[in-house]
Amino acid sequence: MKWIKTIEDLTEFMFQNKERSSNRNKKGNGEIPRELYLRTCSEIANRLSESGFKYAKSQQKLKLESSDKKYLLTIRFSSNRDNVKGQYVELNCHYFVASKDLEKFSKSKPLIGFSSSTLIDSDIGTLIDPKKGQIIWNLADNKDYQDAITTIPKMVREKLIKIFNDLQSSELVINEIKNGDFELRNPINTVQYVLSCEKKDIADKYLSEFVQRPPKKILTDYLKYKEELKKNGLPNEFVSGIGYGYEIALMEIIYELKITVPNNL
Repeated sequence: MKWIKTIEDLTEFMFQNKERSSNRNKKGNGEIPRELYLRTCSEIANRLSESGFKYAKSQQKLKLESSDKKYLLTIRFSSNRDNVKGQYVELNCHYFVASKDLEKFSKSKPLIGFSSSTLIDSDIGTLIDPKKGQIIWNLADNKDYQDAITTIPKMVREKLIKIFNDLQSSELVINEIKNGDFELRNPINTVQYVLSCEKKDIADKYLSEFVQRPPKKILTDYLKYKEELKKNGLPNEFVSGIGYGYEIALMEIIYELKITVPNNL
């Protein structure tokens, strides 16, 4: 298996992909990559069926719905087009939790067209060791294959299902956000969730603390874009990737929040 956390890890992985791409048409021994990948996904799905998961084979997705139908946990598998028969067959595993209540609020009060139902999403590697980043298995290696079909169901049963159950308690989630011990996928999702629970004061507190996190660019961008938005008005559409400072300035205006920053700036 391989962990990817740093830019150097990713660069090395991409270089290895290029090497594999040049060799993928060569004949090799072993199971056809696509068949091995799909068989592995089905094996993991079978091991989680008793936990209530439903498997969509055509999408390589596992789904678990809450009893009230308001929350959905999805586990998604993916592979690599540069797999090489008998040498390298990649398996990635990603999970995310969606909320119908968040989706309803987000669509009714979007951030200039931006809406989302996602509470959290992450690589399964964060459940194994949150310090190491993303994990990738090579199913052509029997040791990796055995580890994947054992570790993924184990992490789901022992950790992910508990997280899914905890996320269904809005009181618990709100208290964790209030205490600074938890946040959702990003600041926008977190604020929209808090506002959907009618806790505007917690949204104020959360963003006031967020803008003071390192790097300092978050705070300087927030102050810059706050003045620009006041002068030029709101944009016609939401543009992602500008940065947290910009997004926080937008939320403060659109959701009429009160963000406080140190006086010595």
